[in-house]
This record gives sequence, structure tokens and C-alpha cells, in this order.
Amino acid sequence: MRVALARQAQRDLHRLRHSPDKERLQRAIERLPSHGVHADVKALEGARPWLRLRTGDWRIIYRRFSPAEVDERGEDGYLVARVVNRRDLADAVRSL
Repeated sequence: MRVALARQAQRDLHRLRHSPDKERLQRAIERLPSHGVHADVKALEGARPWLRLRTGDWRIIYRRFSPAEVDERGEDGYLVARVVNRRDLADAVRSL
């Protein structure tokens, strides 16, 4: 499985610069395919098929690839749309 970052998610991470949170968030994104039932993942109400992964005060908003996004080899994965602070989650969800 692969993980793709939307342009906005790349910008969100870039804004964090050299913050220790940035490294933790990047590790959490890399581990998305291996997150199991033990991860703090919830479906976003009213925003299907989006999910959120809680990492400290940060939220990673993502979803599985749609059938059109699966590559020619059939490799499935996740699209990360945003990486936001918890206080900005509602605004980020509205912009999806």
C-alpha cells in the first residue's frame, strides 16, 4: 500500500518547519497502511469517506484511494488531504 499527500497536506507539513511535531506526524503518515484497530482513527461525521487520525494535538485527514486512483498494478493506498491542529479540524473538513 502507498500513501499520497495532497498538495494542501504537503503545505500543512511544510508550515511546521523543524517542529518535533512534524517528525511525529510524518512517521504517523508513513505508518497509515499498517494502522490497525489500535490506532485512534474515527470516521468524520457528515464527511464520508474521510477519516481522521489523532496524533497529539494534530489531526491527519485521509481516505482510501477511490477505484480511479488505484494504479495500473492494482496497488491500493491512502490519500492524505490535510494535516491540521485539532482546533482547525472543523474548518478543514468543510473545505474537503
